Order: sequence, then C-alpha cells, then structure tokens
Amino acid sequence: MIWKKTELDPSEVRELARRYGIELLPAAILARRSLGSPAQVRAILEDDPRFLHNPFLMPAMADAVERIASAIESNERILVFGDRDVDGVTATVLLVEALKELGAEVHWTLPEGEEGYGLSTKAVEEAAGHGTGLIITVDCGISNLAEIELAAGLGIETIVVDHHNPPDELPPAFAVVNPKLPGYPFRDLAGCAVAAKLEWALRFSQGPFFGVPVCLLAARPANGAVAVDAVRLVNLVETGRAMELVVPGMVPFEATRLAPLANGTEVLVLDAPGQARLLAQAFPGASLEIEDIGPLVRQHLPGLAGRSLLAIQAESREARYRDRPPAEIDTLADLFRSLVLERERERLAPALRRMDLVTLGTLADLMPLVDENRILVRQGLEVLRRGERTGLRQLLMKKDLLGKRISATDVAWQVAPVLNSAGRMGEPGKATRLFLAEALAEIEALVADLFELDSRRRTLGETAWQAVLAQARESFDASGGRCVLVHDERIPRGITGIMASRLQGFFKAPAVVVAEAGDRLVGSIRATAEGFIAGFFSRFARHFTASGGHDFAGGFSMPRDALAGFLADYASRIGEMELPHRGEEVLSIDAEVPVAYLTPDLAKVLDLFEPYGEGNPHLLFLTRGLRIAQCELIGRKDLSHLKLLFDAGKSRWPGVYWNAAARFPSEFAVGDPVDVVYRLERNTWGSSENLRLNVVDLKR
Repeated sequence: MIWKKTELDPSEVRELARRYGIELLPAAILARRSLGSPAQVRAILEDDPRFLHNPFLMPAMADAVERIASAIESNERILVFGDRDVDGVTATVLLVEALKELGAEVHWTLPEGEEGYGLSTKAVEEAAGHGTGLIITVDCGISNLAEIELAAGLGIETIVVDHHNPPDELPPAFAVVNPKLPGYPFRDLAGCAVAAKLEWALRFSQGPFFGVPVCLLAARPANGAVAVDAVRLVNLVETGRAMELVVPGMVPFEATRLAPLANGTEVLVLDAPGQARLLAQAFPGASLEIEDIGPLVRQHLPGLAGRSLLAIQAESREARYRDRPPAEIDTLADLFRSLVLERERERLAPALRRMDLVTLGTLADLMPLVDENRILVRQGLEVLRRGERTGLRQLLMKKDLLGKRISATDVAWQVAPVLNSAGRMGEPGKATRLFLAEALAEIEALVADLFELDSRRRTLGETAWQAVLAQARESFDASGGRCVLVHDERIPRGITGIMASRLQGFFKAPAVVVAEAGDRLVGSIRATAEGFIAGFFSRFARHFTASGGHDFAGGFSMPRDALAGFLADYASRIGEMELPHRGEEVLSIDAEVPVAYLTPDLAKVLDLFEPYGEGNPHLLFLTRGLRIAQCELIGRKDLSHLKLLFDAGKSRWPGVYWNAAARFPSEFAVGDPVDVVYRLERNTWGSSENLRLNVVDLKR
C-alpha cells in the first residue's frame, strides 16, 4: 500500500480554523479533503434542518403540492406507486404516512414477484378500475412515458417523484419532481429524500406563507445618497433582486428597478421607523407602505429582538457560509426565512419525525454523504436511536442495536440488507407493511419473515456466485479488463444488483449481471467510474426495452430473443470503453497524529465528520512510533485476524487488524515500534463502548 499525505498550506488551514471557529486538526482535514468552500464546510459543521435546500427550488414542486392538496380536498383516491428496494419502500411508506395524516384517501402498491421496475400497465389499469384519480410514483416513473400516457387516457393524472437520471424526453405527467432537473442545487438525493421534500412542501403549503410573494427591503445611508436593496421571495425562494443608489429626490420610486419587486406584494423591513426615514429621504412624497417584522422577531426569535441587521450579521451562522461577504439585504432574507421556519415549526415537525426513513433509503441506495444528505442522515440517525417506530424497533432489537449509538455504518451493513431482502426475493410488501403495521403480533411475524428472506437471499447469492465466477473471469479477460458480464439462469432476478456490486468489488471493474425474469431478461450494472453507465447505455440501449439509473448503478430489461444480439454487440464494442484505473492501493491519510496527541479527545473529530459512507470515507489517521504491547490471533472460523494493544506512552490503545495474521510475527512482533495507519472507531461490546484503532496498514 502507498501512504499518501497531501502537504498543506498552513495559512489556508489557519484561515479555515479562524473563519469557522474550529480547531486546527479538523481544519487541516477539511483542507486535505479539498472541502474548503463555504457550502462544503457547512455540510460538515451543520446539522440543523434550516440548512437544507428549499424544496420549492425544484421547479415543479409547487404544482405537485397544489395538485395533491386538490386531491385531498375533493377526497380523490390517490395511489402511491413505489419500488421494491429500501429506497423505494421507505419513499412509499413516508408518503403514505404523510398523506394519511393530511387527510388523503391513499393506497399503495409495489412491484411484486417477477414484475419489472417502474410503473406498469397492469398497475395503471388496476388503479383505473378502483377509481383512482391521481398516481404518485416514488423512486421511479421518470422513464415511464407510455404508462403515464396510458394513465392520462384513462383519466388519471400522475405526479412523478423520482431521483433517477431523466431521459431526454420527460414523461407527460402533471408534475415531475426530480433533483436532477435544472434548478435544484444538489442532484444526489435518494428517492425517499425527494419524497420527504414533497412532504415538507405539502405541510408548508398549509400555512399562510405558501404562494404569497413578499418583498424584503433594506435602505442605508451612502455618502449623501441612499442605497436601497430589495429581494422578492415566493415560498422562501428568491425570485428577484435589485439595488439602487438613489440621490434624494432625483428619481421616483416607480421608475427604479425596485418597483417591480415591490408592486403587488407586502414590503417587509426591520426597524420600520428608521427605514421609513431613509425611504422618505430617497423618495420624497412617495407613498410606500412598509411593515416591520420586528414584532414577529420578538415573538419567535427573542434572542435577536432589538438588534440591527449589522449586529445580527456579525453572529449569523448563515452569513459565514456565503461565497461573498453578505449585504444587509442578505441578512434580512436569512432572518425572514428563519422567522418563517420558526413560526411554522409545529406544522413542519411531523416531516422531521420521518427522517429515519430517509436515512435508511439514503444509505441503502449508496447516495453520497455530502451536501444536504449529511444533514438528512444525521437527523434520521437521531430518530433511529430513539426507537420511535415499532416495526423498526423490533428489527433493531433482533440485530442487538436497540439502545446503542447507531451509526451510518450499522444501518448500511446490518439493517438495510435485511430490509432489502424483501424486494430482492420478490416480496417488498413485507418490508413496507413492517413500517406501516401497528399490531405487535403482525410486526413480530414480519420481522421473522424478513430475517428468513435474508437468509434465503444469502444462500441463493452464494450459490449463484459459485455458478458464475468462472464465467466472470472469462468475461473479464475477454474485455481486456474493462468490464465483467455474466448471464446465468441460476441467478435469481432479485439479486442481480448485489451480485453486480460483488463482482465489481472483486474484479475492480464495472460489472453487468443478467438474469431471467419470466418472458424477459433483466440486468443490473455497477461501476465506480463516472460516465461508464451512461456510455454503456449509449452503446447498447437499442437492445433494451427499458433502462435507467444513477451515475454508478443502473438497470435494464429486454426480451429473451434480444440476448444473442446484445451479447454479440457487447463483444464487438466493449473495447471502446475506457479501462478502469488499477494500481497499488493508495491510502490517503487525513491527518498525522503524534503519539502525545493520541487521546480520547480525538473522538470529537471523528464525530464531527460523521456520518461516514459513500462519498465521505472514514477518516484515516497516521501515528508513528507506537509500540506493540500485545498481539494475539483471533477469528471465528480461522485465526486470520489480529487483536492488538498499542503503547502510546501515557495511554494504551486497543486495536484490531483484519486479515493480517500472516504478517505476524514475520513482519512485526510484540515490542516493535511501528507506524500505523488506522481508522478510529467506537467498539461496542454488550453495554460497554470503547475507542479502538482499526488498523489499515502498519510498518515497522
């Protein structure tokens, strides 16, 4: 392994520490991970929901909200159609729960058995037969043009709530809500997170601020003139901005760029008497009505009462994450948004109680833990730890996680696979009912079923792995190491994704797994190189009846008789794809920690960068000169791992080194001083918890 520690500019580290009020060590890690922009730092340091992006930045969100509100008001039958994986299940549960709480007549369905991904003709026709007026697809729908056209012909309108890559032609839905469409600042939300955004918007729409434009205005003296800034907001989204430097009496208000922003709206200011004097000076004789938000600030944000915009700005957390120094109008806009969110806190609170679902779906779907995904997952982990959801509490109890400090890693590796097994084995309804059921006996039976399905899934997966490994090696060699493609009737349709992931990890190359599903074939693709899946579809999509996915995971289906043509085309064209990068593994070290600084306080840095996972790998530390005080072989089946104790002078640190028994004692022995690259982690055993070093590499 190659150890790599990027050299840093000390002045950059000090500036990060100063600007954001953090210690030098986390500032150095931010710099080393190239996370120095205000937005990137905000995602690391903040977990308050007010730092989430506004759902109404998705262009169709307001239309979707109004259509759903109309359906609720008219008692229209609504069908939520989801997907079979954890993301689809949690998105379905989230929206069904939310709509029921809001008074909707709502029903749900998912693809069962061998049914394919996405909205189906069968589901549309059944919905029409039940008198459904509105279908909402979650975690699917973006590619279902024909099915949505069919629904329209049957008198059903459709709202697509999806996060998969949009095709060139969008479906003819009433509204398409997708963060990958232009306008939204973060494209990598999970499907369940998009559903959560919809719930937030629905609840916001029930308050007095929905759809009502407001104009925020801030005037200040400027060398004999008056500088006037204005911002227009709708649903807390900025829709217009203007600034005028006005020489008193020289131009009427209606002739300025401010007028279009203020006309027909409420004009809000902070400190109405002072603002009125400045506006009267700038525009003598103008009858501009303004309203002071000061009383609302005193009521809902009493800590800011009586303070000027400049004073608020000096301590504003929002201000320090701006790309440029904030103007007073920016501070006023931030203040107004905070004021509205505080005033609407009770109305919006139920959406936060469902963040456990968002965490499950986000982690199971391997969404990158960057930007607002970090806040969503942090919020959801807190809900998970409280164990408020009966079905999930029973599952956590079975996994011996209830009451423990559940991490993103615990969810991704222990909880999500059990829930995913339902969809992989063709019974996603069982996972859905686990969340929605109320009777304890039903919940306990569903938990038992899920563990049984997971056991069967693992057995089938291992059998299929052994069946295709030789074929995979041949495919890898034939492609020149570019890709692995396997097709075998022994591969269960539900495990193509997990099989592709395993092959991708084993061969360090993109992997395609094709399985049989009734009268058709279905495939899953996994890749780590951005652009591979898009390139794959651009070359081979003509063989598929349906295809789509993310940047690193995709799927497709095709008729059985298309297989031979696809395989021939693949064999002739896979050489056009770029070779994946290979070489000796590089360990990118986040920080070197001298022995004297290896203390339990390091856990604070560990916690700061949580949650860890896709897009945010666990911190890698390097400490030189640790002495091996003890070393013993451990392992359930064979003694292939090492349990270590390191002497750090004033303290001793337990450690574990997986699959390293062959290195002891030939490469290092008890008493040796060693340099260690490790992940600091919390190790839980029973009711006790301690910190230990999870060794990645060491050198004598």
